[in-house]
Amino acid sequence: MKGLITIKFIPAVKSICFGLVILLTSCLTNSNSGDSEKASLQQNFKNPPHEVRPQAWWWWLQTPTNKEAITSDLEEMKAKGLSGCMVLDGGVGPFGSHKWKKKTVIDTTEIRYEITNEYKNGSLSQPDDKMETWSAPWRDMVRFASLEAGRLGLDFGVFIGPAGCAAPWVTPNYGQQEIVWSELSVEGGNMINQDFPKPNFPVQIKRQRENQTVKDAQNAFYNDIAILAFPDKKTPSINEIISLTDKLDGKGHLKWNAPKGDWRVIRFGYRPTGRNLGGVFYIDHLSRDAFDLHWQKTVGILLNEMNPEERKAFKYVECDSWEAGDPNWTKHFPEEFKARRGYDIVKYMPALIGVNIESDETTEHFLNDFRLTISDLISENHYGRQQEVAHEHKLESYAEAAGPHQYQADLKKCVSKCDVAMGEFWMPSPHREKPSGRFLVREAATAAHTYGIKKVFAESFTSVGPNWEVSPFMMKAAADQAFCDGLNWICFHTFSHRPSVTDVPGLTHSAGTHFDRTNTWWNQSMPFVDYLSRCSYMLQQGLFVADVLFYNGHGLRLGADAFEWEDGMKNPPESLGSGYDYDKCNDEVLLNRLEFKNNKLVLPDDMSYKVLVIDEKTPVSLQALKKIVKLAEQGATVVGKIESSMLGNTDDLSEYQNLTKRIWGNLENGEYKIGKGKFVWNKSIREVLKNQNILPDFECTGLSDVGVIDYIHRKTEDTDIYYVSSKWQPVEKVACTFRVSDKQPELWNPVTGETRLLTNFKVENGQTIIPMEFGPSSSYFVVFKESISHQNSVSNWPKFKTVQNIEGAWDLSFDKNWGGPETIVFPNLLDWSKHENTGVKYYSGTAAYRKTFDMISLNENQELYLDLGQVHELARVKVNGVDLGVTWSKPYRVNITSHVKSKGNTLEIDVVNLWPNRLIGDAFFSEKEQFAKTNIRKFTKATQLLPSGLIGPVQILTTKND
Repeated sequence: MKGLITIKFIPAVKSICFGLVILLTSCLTNSNSGDSEKASLQQNFKNPPHEVRPQAWWWWLQTPTNKEAITSDLEEMKAKGLSGCMVLDGGVGPFGSHKWKKKTVIDTTEIRYEITNEYKNGSLSQPDDKMETWSAPWRDMVRFASLEAGRLGLDFGVFIGPAGCAAPWVTPNYGQQEIVWSELSVEGGNMINQDFPKPNFPVQIKRQRENQTVKDAQNAFYNDIAILAFPDKKTPSINEIISLTDKLDGKGHLKWNAPKGDWRVIRFGYRPTGRNLGGVFYIDHLSRDAFDLHWQKTVGILLNEMNPEERKAFKYVECDSWEAGDPNWTKHFPEEFKARRGYDIVKYMPALIGVNIESDETTEHFLNDFRLTISDLISENHYGRQQEVAHEHKLESYAEAAGPHQYQADLKKCVSKCDVAMGEFWMPSPHREKPSGRFLVREAATAAHTYGIKKVFAESFTSVGPNWEVSPFMMKAAADQAFCDGLNWICFHTFSHRPSVTDVPGLTHSAGTHFDRTNTWWNQSMPFVDYLSRCSYMLQQGLFVADVLFYNGHGLRLGADAFEWEDGMKNPPESLGSGYDYDKCNDEVLLNRLEFKNNKLVLPDDMSYKVLVIDEKTPVSLQALKKIVKLAEQGATVVGKIESSMLGNTDDLSEYQNLTKRIWGNLENGEYKIGKGKFVWNKSIREVLKNQNILPDFECTGLSDVGVIDYIHRKTEDTDIYYVSSKWQPVEKVACTFRVSDKQPELWNPVTGETRLLTNFKVENGQTIIPMEFGPSSSYFVVFKESISHQNSVSNWPKFKTVQNIEGAWDLSFDKNWGGPETIVFPNLLDWSKHENTGVKYYSGTAAYRKTFDMISLNENQELYLDLGQVHELARVKVNGVDLGVTWSKPYRVNITSHVKSKGNTLEIDVVNLWPNRLIGDAFFSEKEQFAKTNIRKFTKATQLLPSGLIGPVQILTTKND
């Protein structure tokens, strides 16, 4: 990008360029402060450093590729401001016509999904040639890719397995394992001498269909665990359970002299679950041995083959999100169980099939111990082991360990075993319609905050259904929601790698928002990348600010719905309400990291909270209860009461009961003082905070009926950083209250990189109240650092008025190689899709608008802005040959003050739309005649065309402060 614009620390009138991303970079100066730290913060905000810039999932398509295509992709990533990529070879994927039965409509105040026949008879094709992941030819291409990434200064990573580590090498004995059982009913008093059927009943319900691949795997491997006999009665004691394991011979024949009475004899064994991804099996996530062998068969071979130059860029490995089912056994499970729980598992195993052993409590406690052991093994032997091995090879370990499909493990503990916390968020799509199924970042963020992990990474803009149907502006609202949920680093899903450097849009993965070199707006995408980078940079500064820490216990989500996970996004309970933020902690953090010091609950990384809340839905362990009591004795305020327990068979039940009775024995009291602190219940969390004079951290008044303003707050040693975002497109004029006083508010715009003072504000009761205006889905950082220096009643948002309209004919040029006319005159601005010329109507790509105009009047004291009105979807503006950048976010407006003259102004606007119109037009042609080359033929003759081009009105505006 050519040319430079110097952005100064300027008053409101000179900074209103909403929607413009300044493409031209320079040092940002501050005439009011020589503080180098602040200058550095501003400079890095304007020009975000490498390490905060987005990554991309570089999705290979399991088909042969070449060095030219690899180099082309990587050079384009570098050119558009990405910091790196990770190779995920998942093929084209299966998301074809069965996912195209609904249309996604992103409107100004809603998102809706409409049943449609527009895509009927659309098709998705797979490549004919195959290149197996981890094969020698594949590794050769990955090594070259890593070498090229190093040449370009990009970071490089490799997936060690999709959807939770599925790999071609995995044989059934190293795949996920499950307990199965069979039973004999025996009348005692004689010798039992008979065959005992091999078990075939799983102890839990599985989610994967039992197709032939699954059945073949289940039949390929089996090992006995134990044969147990016990009296056929309601509640046998542990001493009545007899092991008959040595009574069964190698052929499955049982020989046992049974005592008198009726006996149940259970044969427990384990076999593969058969869980697979398209016929490729998942590894045994409970086994270190399985992970080590997986590493040896994948990354280990690759590392052994790489030379130092090829290793230069190779920084990390990643494990994808868990979609791997529900293992409940592994070869060394009995030893692992005893080491963690302190007793042998075998005689308690009948409880897994519904047998009550000893008592209801004993049975429940064993089942708790069993589930917690599975959770521990997943976090330690899979995620933890991945981190250990990666570090041994000087690599970082990434894993999408924060759900949403993982139900058996403590997600926060899994995240703690990673070098970055990672979740995911989705664009609106029929595959995940509800926000609670789309925004899945919060669990990763809260784990990062409580375990001291700086970066909260996410598989970003994931989608199933829409293809090439969104623009950066449509993506912005989703990103802002995720940022407010705690995200601070983006990974685009997805950048498809195709072997052709000429076919466009080319061979493409069937899921994800297509963010790659063949998208129509790819060449205009860097300002959008800059916006994401600025947000990431600011949200990695300092520490997250939260008032409340919820105790989340063991963190297991038994029976949860991955498509409606309310805790995946910011979702404060009614008792807390809006304006206060929070984290959640697990047992490990509570027991080993949380302390009470200086009237705060604190963590080793300096995170702090005002109150601890026991969520009434959370079962509480004995060790956790004792630690909570200790914190209260030291001065903590604990809100809530225990509704259920999470005890194991070595816990002292009476101690637990005595403690709970001591604290909550008289529920009517609503409060129990202990030591320097207290337990409080029968009051809302909000009441408790306000009673301690803790006001909301952020409030917003004056919203419209549809208005939603969200926020997140970070704090460094001397700076408060708030990110505030408007969800919908109507303009919101509101009063925002920040829990900061005696500091000058500043507005930092992540879309433009501009910073300026906010001078119209008041300070009351330890809070700063600022009149603010939010444009369509707009967002800002409000920064408090310096002492108050400028305060007045001048509006922070000046009003715009029209100076003149740019009317009449426009000269346009389209790319003839894509069916458009080389030159054409539009008498007036018109939506391309409504034009009678089919070359315009079905055009996709960039068209150049050109016009000359004179100013009706020109006042040198006026700030002038060119407002483009309605644009589909992005525009690059030049005035008198000066490139003023790409405008991608509403309102489409650029500052032209320094570049306009009285007469003979030349205005050039390059406008780019989306792919669907060309693909719809191609549906009328034979394959040979089609302009676009792609495997995704979703769009048909019946598909509705998308609005395209510059629709206007185009106006010159000026500003006037109130």
